[in-house]
Formats: sequence, structure tokens, C-alpha cells
Amino acid sequence: MSDIDWAKALDQLFENPHDQEIRSWAEGEISRGACTPGQRRAYELLTAGESVMDLLQATPDAVRKMVESVPAPRLTVAPGDGEWNAVHIVHHLADNEAVNAVRIRSVLTEDTPEIFGYDSDPWTRFFAVEPVEDALERFEVSRRNTVALARSLSSEDLDRKGVLSYRGAESLRVLLAVLAGHDRDHLDQLRDALAAGD
Repeated sequence: MSDIDWAKALDQLFENPHDQEIRSWAEGEISRGACTPGQRRAYELLTAGESVMDLLQATPDAVRKMVESVPAPRLTVAPGDGEWNAVHIVHHLADNEAVNAVRIRSVLTEDTPEIFGYDSDPWTRFFAVEPVEDALERFEVSRRNTVALARSLSSEDLDRKGVLSYRGAESLRVLLAVLAGHDRDHLDQLRDALAAGD
């Protein structure tokens, strides 16, 4: 399977989540740490038969419920030195959604475009500009738009590809699955951050 990569593997799992050859390849890559957290989580949700669209739609409400379930001071408590607290995570989700809105539209309107990659850590310097409630609302509104757009797309639209510097060429279908995987990863991170003040 020398010609396989994560983009091809995830595309094939949309067609057949029980493909044993692809699953064996992916498990090997995961054990070697040769994937992003979003790719690993996308693999897990596809092989479990979960709906990418449903997960994307549900994330903002899950984030809001977690954030509203604790006193406000808990939102700024980090699990450890150098780790993100809940405020950081909410801002990151909002920023990442803005980035993916551009990526999705670029893939839909250009021929195999280079799509925007970024290092999220330096963006933390802007988090203090916006209250966490505003960042959460920004995430909710942007994600509603992402889901509405994604649900309107044809199979041909979802086959369109963009090239991301650190993941290579991948279909829009895979980009959305990795975004759902990214959500899952940060929901777990948010739970850990909110538990840090216990």
C-alpha cells in the first residue's frame, strides 16, 4: 500500500468504513504517530459509523453547555503549565472555523488551490481582544454557516480538492471529516481544562 496516504485512506473509509486493508494501514500509522490529531479522530469517527455532519453541527452546543456548567473563574484555569485553559480553547475553535470557512470556499471556487495553513499558538496573543462569550457566539454563527453550506453540497463538490502544506491534497469531504475530528479532540481538551479547577 505504498501509494496510500491519509487523504486517500479517509476518502476510502467514507465509501467502506470496514475496509480491512485501509484500517490496518491506518492503525499502523496511528501507532507510529504519523498523523495529526484531527486525522486520527476522523479515522475513529468514520470507522465507528458516526456522521461527520451531525458531529459538526453538535459541537458548538456541546461547547456552550460545558462552558456554562462552571463558574466563570474556572474558564481561566489551565490543567498544567503551558496548556490551554477553556477561554483559549473557545477562541481557538472560533478562529479555526474562520480559517476553514476560507478553505472550504477556496476549494469550491478554485482548481485544486493551495489552502491556508497556520500555527495556532501565536494567535493566542489576540484572544484578550474579545470576551469569551463573543468568541463562542462567533464560533456558533460560523459553524452554522459551515454546516448549512456543507449539507447543500453535491457529491461532485465534496470530491473537489485543495492542497494543505502539512497534509497535502485532500478532498473537501476529508477536510470536513478532519474538522470534525479536530472538534472531538478539543472537546476532550475542554473537559480536561474545566476539570482542572476541581
